[in-house]
Amino acid sequence: MELFFCPQKPVRGLIELCGSEAGHIGRVLRHRPGDMIHVTDGQGNEFEVVLDSVTRERVTGRVGKTCLRPREPRRRVGLAQAVLKGDKFARVCEGATELGISQFIPLRTARTVGRLSEARLARLRQVALAAMKSSTGTVLPEIGPAADLRDLADLRRHYDQTVVAYEDEHSTGLGGVLRSEVDSVLVVVGPEGGFEPDEIALLRTTGAGVFTLGPRRLRAETAGVVAVGAVLQLLGEMC
Repeated sequence: MELFFCPQKPVRGLIELCGSEAGHIGRVLRHRPGDMIHVTDGQGNEFEVVLDSVTRERVTGRVGKTCLRPREPRRRVGLAQAVLKGDKFARVCEGATELGISQFIPLRTARTVGRLSEARLARLRQVALAAMKSSTGTVLPEIGPAADLRDLADLRRHYDQTVVAYEDEHSTGLGGVLRSEVDSVLVVVGPEGGFEPDEIALLRTTGAGVFTLGPRRLRAETAGVVAVGAVLQLLGEMC
């Protein structure tokens, strides 16, 4: 199923797509009036749309059936990942979006090397949009500017629980800290060089559960996606 993105809500049962989405529908896929397509607003809604008019610049259609979060996790999961160099950070955002996160928080830590310019932030949002569409998701993750660890004290208030993947934790796995009854979880993952011990101590004082991802050393860009997948699996969202 091809999924298209339109951030505007339908007006009186009509929806309009412009720009690259219209060009893809008309020029690439050669859809015609009468065809049905699927459109999401990135807020969890998916619309079945019967096309009325199709040009390379503008596509309009009538909304039929509407579904709310048809393929989204029932529990909300966010990922706070330390900023990484180059394309590594974009790959984390892409993989986590495909799994169904609702928020991606770029994080600054003591050992963070990568920097997040406005251009990189804009690219991250484009990567997330493409990943949402390719995975037929209906929630476009919120991506804000880089935050410090102390900012997480405010951000984590929107989640029932915060869990932190830490390379120097050797005894407690995710199953030992994740509460099965929670409705929302924020996953925190450090940079290439890992967290400083005082950063972990700070996170513990905020009530975060610290866990290991196992005996093998994972790259930072791998750990973020693995941690999100593990949380979703333990919450019963991957079955």
